[in-house]
Amino acid sequence: MKSLPACLFILCSALVARAADVMVCPPWEITVVDEAGKPLAGCTIVQEWGSDFKDVYVTGSTNAVTDASGRVSFPARLVTPPPASRWKKIQRTIDRKRGGEPASTAFVSKAGFQFEWLNAKSDPRNTATRAGLRSRVVLKPEKH
Repeated sequence: MKSLPACLFILCSALVARAADVMVCPPWEITVVDEAGKPLAGCTIVQEWGSDFKDVYVTGSTNAVTDASGRVSFPARLVTPPPASRWKKIQRTIDRKRGGEPASTAFVSKAGFQFEWLNAKSDPRNTATRAGLRSRVVLKPEKH
């Protein structure tokens, strides 16, 4: 019976900790096409995300390959701020922001095509929807 309060405490602690996570990128669907508008399957998409927390940068990355329709989807990305004791060390105004500075990027590549880079926050190829971000990237052949 004594273990029930302990289990409830652990469960509540996990929920509170999860609530403190910072969303650095909503769900993101990327479609890759060639210059003729045809879907490009087999493109490698590397997504990186993270956030500044004063003197610590919390980050993550993953990769995926576009399907036959030239699409790949990534879920929402969250990061957990480091423990407060680790990021209160430096208190100068030039230090990183206390609340985090979220960012997410995607790198698109395929053999025989020029590399493309997307920024989740500011790229004009992004469209915000209720479901998250949608992006359309046109890969151009490499110049020889």
